[in-house]
Amino acid sequence: MNESITTIPYSNLLLVFIPAAVVIGLLHAWSLEWKNTIYAVIRMLVQLLLIGYFLAHIFESNDAAITVGVLSVMVFAASWIALRTIQQKRRKFYQFALMA
Repeated sequence: MNESITTIPYSNLLLVFIPAAVVIGLLHAWSLEWKNTIYAVIRMLVQLLLIGYFLAHIFESNDAAITVGVLSVMVFAASWIALRTIQQKRRKFYQFALMA
């Protein structure tokens, strides 16, 4: 297995934001809620950066407790985020989102 890390140039990373900018532009043109989309893109970027650092740490360690702990936090957080749009009885549906 190749042990080297491939560095992605910033110019290639910026290409990812083109579709997001198109969607935000369309939402703004159609007078829809576009500010939530900007918030979601920023949140996504921060989450991906944090998860990248956590995964790099996990891959360097051989401790099963760290791996299980981080994966558990990721599953619990993803389940809660999936229920963000439900306003009532969110806790009731949490167990189903967690099992999914």
